[in-house]
Amino acid sequence: MTRIHFAADHGGYELGRALQSRAEASGFDIVWHGADQLDPGDDYPIYAVRVGQAVVTDQDAGTDAFAVLVVDEAVAGVVAANKVNGARAITTTSPRAAAHARGVVDANVLVLEGIAYEESAWLCVYAFVTASMTATVERGRQILQIEEFENAGTIEGWAIQLEPDQIAVRHE
Repeated sequence: MTRIHFAADHGGYELGRALQSRAEASGFDIVWHGADQLDPGDDYPIYAVRVGQAVVTDQDAGTDAFAVLVVDEAVAGVVAANKVNGARAITTTSPRAAAHARGVVDANVLVLEGIAYEESAWLCVYAFVTASMTATVERGRQILQIEEFENAGTIEGWAIQLEPDQIAVRHE
C-alpha cells in the first residue's frame, strides 16, 4: 500500500486536511505531520523538512511512499523540502505535470498552494502518487548525477557507460 506523508502550514491547512481525507478514503496509508489544528502563526519550513525526511526514510526502507505539502507559497515549500538530502520536491498546477515530474526526476514530494481548488489539487496528488518513473538508463543516470552532487559536491564519478545496443530507443 502506498503511504502519503501530509503536512500543511496555516495557508494550506484546510486544503491539506481535505486532501488527507480524500487520500484516506481512496485507501492510501496516511501520516499527518502538520499541526493538530490551524495555527495562524506557524511557518512552512518545519513541515517541509518533516515530510521530506519522512518520505526519504520510508523510501530508503523500501516503502512505497510520497509526501504532499500544502503551504501558503508553494515555491518556498519546494526550496525548503529540497534541502532534505534525498528529497526531490516539485510544485505543479496540473495532473499531467505532476505525473511527468515523477517520470522525469522521480520526484517524491509534491508541494501545492493552499489556494488551489480542492478537486484540481486532488487530481494532482492522485496523478503524482500513482505515476511511475520512466525506466530508462538516461533518467537513472541523471538522477544518480543529482544524488552524487547532493552527497559529494561533484558530478564525476557516477557516469554510466553504455554500449550502443543498451541505449533506450524513444518513439515520440
